[in-house]
Amino acid sequence: MDSIVSLALSLASVTLYPNGALYTYTGVLSAHRGYTQAVWLGLPPQANPQSVRVSVPPTAGGYVVQTAVEPYSPAWQAEPPDLLALRRQIDSLEGVVARLADRLQILALQESTLTQNLRLGGEESAVSPEQVERYLALLERQLSRLLAERFPLQKQYRSLADTLARWKKRYESRLVGLSQARAALQLTYWSPQREVVPLRVELMAPTASWRLQYRIRALPTAGQLRIQRWATLSNHSGEDWKGIPLTLSTAQPTRSAEMPPFIPWYVDFAEVYPLGRYLRSQKATLAVGEAADAASEGAEPEEPAAPPPLPAIQEQILSRTYELGPQTVLAGQQTTLFFLREDTLPAAFHFFVNAPAAQKAYLRAALLLEALGLWEQAPARVEVEGQEVGTLVWPPQLTEDTLWLDLGSTDRIQVRRTETLNRRETRLASSTLHHRFAYTLRLSHTYPTPIRLTVWDRLPVSRHADIKVEPDDLAGATLDPETGKVRWDLTLEPGQTWERTFRFTVKYPKGKPLTGL
Repeated sequence: MDSIVSLALSLASVTLYPNGALYTYTGVLSAHRGYTQAVWLGLPPQANPQSVRVSVPPTAGGYVVQTAVEPYSPAWQAEPPDLLALRRQIDSLEGVVARLADRLQILALQESTLTQNLRLGGEESAVSPEQVERYLALLERQLSRLLAERFPLQKQYRSLADTLARWKKRYESRLVGLSQARAALQLTYWSPQREVVPLRVELMAPTASWRLQYRIRALPTAGQLRIQRWATLSNHSGEDWKGIPLTLSTAQPTRSAEMPPFIPWYVDFAEVYPLGRYLRSQKATLAVGEAADAASEGAEPEEPAAPPPLPAIQEQILSRTYELGPQTVLAGQQTTLFFLREDTLPAAFHFFVNAPAAQKAYLRAALLLEALGLWEQAPARVEVEGQEVGTLVWPPQLTEDTLWLDLGSTDRIQVRRTETLNRRETRLASSTLHHRFAYTLRLSHTYPTPIRLTVWDRLPVSRHADIKVEPDDLAGATLDPETGKVRWDLTLEPGQTWERTFRFTVKYPKGKPLTGL
């Protein structure tokens, strides 16, 4: 172990997690007989020293004796070739952008001069009207030529300026990654003979991550729900990944793997004390009485019990990995989007109309419970017939026997709700006031296939025995007396129009005003 061997490791693969990434570097070590000390100066400083693991294949004749991680600040003298080429491209593009800016400024001055001359119209010149007209025609031709030249230059200038800004941002990000402090990995390897040993270094660092998002596309005519999975990757390591095999994992290695302890769920009667000065005396009296009872019975006082926890069950699904293969992800603030897979689920589409709340029809998809499967919870964008309608969190929470997925409102169903009757009636010999109501619902649609709908309306619900609500004509609907919900289940054929009128009467004593009507 007379000298220190410098290692040159290259990035072989990256496994991204939601909260970090696992980097795998590979290389070779030329080991001497006995102990060989080696150092690798490319260890990222953000790496957790406890996560650094050095391994050799089982066919190696020796083994790793010791590893250590120490801070290291590189003193690089020149830019890498790719970064130098990028800087030269930036310098060249800056010259082009500057020349375009100068040309646009000259054109703006010329346009201002021509516009001013056109406004004057030769008033200050002692020439004939024919010469003035020829002069104005010349100015108009010059102005048209100038505008025809300026608009393409402005478009080109904006495009090149945007490209220049992106290149500068990429260059500065790479420069920060090169100039930042790094760490050195030192290892000691023992071998009974001289050999070339393949090395593998794995480390965890929070410099890269990924997040999952869904894109849900509903096809009501086909009875399908297509769910696409997309991954958004971010690379803040300061090093571009070019042709690096990437693997996405939903696991969380930093999360504790210990099972939570079992906590009993206690329930007891609550002690209610009056407020004010009597509260303190009551507490003191109870304390003295409890102490006397404990002394007389010779029982030890019980320890105060912990507050009862709320029952909660959390089911953690197994982790899922996605093999992306060799990919290119540039370092910087920008993110990269990858398509993962698409799943097609059968769905029964149903329209709901809540007429008192909104005169619109809302589309919902009924899914089988097996559709939940092993989905990771993530935000989703919902599209219906090619139009984005909103966002939600997939998979949805199961609150009913059927898994309903809300897909927003549709404009292909026209809903109209009108009040056709609102009249109070009374009799001279009666002390009861009759308030009669009638509402008309009208639905039509433009779908080429039959559609199923559920229409909701409502009747008032009485909270007093003297107030009575009596349905006169529900037009074939079903009534829930507890909630007052009036419901129609129907199927509309293409081009069919549905119209119903329901009536009800509210009876209450005279001279007593009501709220809610």
